[in-house]
Formats: sequence, structure tokens, C-alpha cells
Amino acid sequence: MKKLTFSLTGALLMTSQVALAEEHPGAELHKSANCMSCHTAKPYNPKVTDTYPKLVKKVQFCSDNLNTGMFEDEVEQLADYLNDTYYHHPK
Repeated sequence: MKKLTFSLTGALLMTSQVALAEEHPGAELHKSANCMSCHTAKPYNPKVTDTYPKLVKKVQFCSDNLNTGMFEDEVEQLADYLNDTYYHHPK
């Protein structure tokens, strides 16, 4: 009986780890920076921010103006998340 309990517990742990691994690291930054507080009317427009480098600069601009305290790697993660989710620009 202990083997079955261990197996189920192990399977549950592995499932939760896979779910966590699948979420993009920038997704949590997107939530915690409260991006949608400013971007609700026109969330994300690939025509305005038309390249990946411009997207990174825009994310840095927003981070600076909102004083989020994001490090450079976090800005990159958030820009990568936005690009993967909304923009789809080549890198």
C-alpha cells in the first residue's frame, strides 16, 4: 500500500512541476507589474511596436515610468512573454 501512495504522490509532484515549467517566466512579471492597468483600451498593437528590439525598449520604458524595479533580465523575460503571446516578431 505504501508503494501506491508514494507513486500517486510522486505523480502529483511531477504533474505540478511540469505545469510550473510550462508557464513562461514573463507571465508572472506581466501580472505583478500590472501591465493591464494602462493597456486595457488597446492592449498590445504589433503595428505600433513593430520589431522585437522596439518591444524590449517599450517594456523598459514602461518599467522605468512605473518604477517596477525590474532588472534587465526581467525586462527581457517580459518582452519575450509579450512577443510569444501577442506580437510574434522575429528575434
